[in-house]
Amino acid sequence: MSNERVIILGAGPVGLGAALELARFGVRSVVIEKHAGTSFHPKTRNFNTRTMEIARGWGRGVYERLRSIDTPDGWKSPIRFLASAVGEEFGKIESKGFEGPGPQVSPALPVMSSQELIEEIMLDAARASGLVEVRFRTEATRLVRGGGEGDQDAALEVRDLASGAVEVLSGPALVAADGAGSLIRDELGLALEGVQALSHLVNCYFRADIEPHLNGRHGVLLFVSNAQARGVLQPLDAAGRWLCQINVEEKDWTPEVFTAERARAWVQAAAGVADLDVEVLSIGFWKLNATVVERLVQGRVVMCGDAAHQFPPTGGLGVNTGLQGMHNAMWKLAAFVNGQAGWGLVETYDGERRSVAQQITGQSLENSKNVGRIQAAAVSGGESGLSAEDVVTTSRRYGNHLGVEFGAFYRSPAVVSDGAEPPPVADPYSDYVQTAAPGCRAPHVWLGQAQAKLSTLDLLGPGFTLLAAPQGEAWRGQALAAGDALGVQVDAYRIGAAGLADLGGFAQAYGIGEAGAVLVRPDGHVAWRAQSAPDDGQTLAGVLTQILAR
Repeated sequence: MSNERVIILGAGPVGLGAALELARFGVRSVVIEKHAGTSFHPKTRNFNTRTMEIARGWGRGVYERLRSIDTPDGWKSPIRFLASAVGEEFGKIESKGFEGPGPQVSPALPVMSSQELIEEIMLDAARASGLVEVRFRTEATRLVRGGGEGDQDAALEVRDLASGAVEVLSGPALVAADGAGSLIRDELGLALEGVQALSHLVNCYFRADIEPHLNGRHGVLLFVSNAQARGVLQPLDAAGRWLCQINVEEKDWTPEVFTAERARAWVQAAAGVADLDVEVLSIGFWKLNATVVERLVQGRVVMCGDAAHQFPPTGGLGVNTGLQGMHNAMWKLAAFVNGQAGWGLVETYDGERRSVAQQITGQSLENSKNVGRIQAAAVSGGESGLSAEDVVTTSRRYGNHLGVEFGAFYRSPAVVSDGAEPPPVADPYSDYVQTAAPGCRAPHVWLGQAQAKLSTLDLLGPGFTLLAAPQGEAWRGQALAAGDALGVQVDAYRIGAAGLADLGGFAQAYGIGEAGAVLVRPDGHVAWRAQSAPDDGQTLAGVLTQILAR
């Protein structure tokens, strides 16, 4: 364990997630946040299944607390397009991505809740780790060091907003999770690639008993379009807490113009209940962007979350992409801080995740355009030449995103390819087929006994994990020896050993023979694969040396 502390700027879900991930590897961190505490305003609400697989690594207590704040059954699908919440329905999209792929793909379940509850749980876990210091009411003022190619550490000037005291924090690296208006991105001079300020949005958090008026017509998103209201209603708990997003003209995009009273009137019109009692809890203002930063790593700085990429909210992939990218980066950063890897490993974060962010940005933007088309077609009654039903049919990707959620395929020096590619699917955005091709997420296969099952994913810890087929004991021995020789944690399991009976066709799912094996990285992606028993030229020590950029 290193006594050095990584600096994390931003205590949103991605910043807190980075602290939790580093803590898994015994790496200390200090989290800097200018606000007085975690969020009150719930800007996001969806932790998808892949994100919840990551959360399982933060401990059972964290995972179960997150599951306990999930919305009731029936509120994750469909996406509805309506005149008002109680009015005519123009179309709907079954959003199976929000419901999750089921136990044949993952042992985890997604959560639909609200950001302020999610952050409270994550903050508790970070503090309980004993490895994370969180400093609220502390503002970053400038990047002192860390953005240059030759810099060997990072230094950040911060100011205590209560006392005014200024100090410089230093550490082996800086994780910039400081949001869409990132100070660090500006300090580094990094450009955002894409389009910005596509529209101006008001985000309103409120209480109102809309649910009894719906007559069972539930949904994850209620897009409404009428003369008084155009936007989306989002249920947070199916018990009176709601969020809405409202498109407004730029001239109205200020707290002085779009007041709580105006928000209240909008909600009544969107719900279609004129005398609805609406308690406005908070209002936020933001611009719709579709951008990805030009580099994810510069010097000793790692860009994460909204500082690295901003998506239209149409897809529910913003915070999930941020957390999944962070997950890719933190095991690499931890290996560097702990002296197990070269900085070149951290730099593979850019090559592995920027293209994923670009793909998701593009589709989220297309989803946003499709929503506009649906609402325009609904208002025109088909006079535009395209009916709302036609547009809904072409918008099936919205809420159906298992391909990008699980199907990221990494090509980099941190993966030893065996020439295999992921299997072809009809739509790589929506469709997913499990594969253990190096660079892909390790498949979930049930092990154990029918009445006491565990997943292959349950075997993946904070180190590398070797999963050997029933006759692959030679690989298991080699893995343990390689870990000892390199000073790297390598856990090794043989399927078929005590408590690891194969219930789901392990060798077939992993594409290996009865004496083969796979090496899985700490982020759950396959690093290397052998079809059969080792020969004289195959060594896992050599594989790990390459991956770790030693």
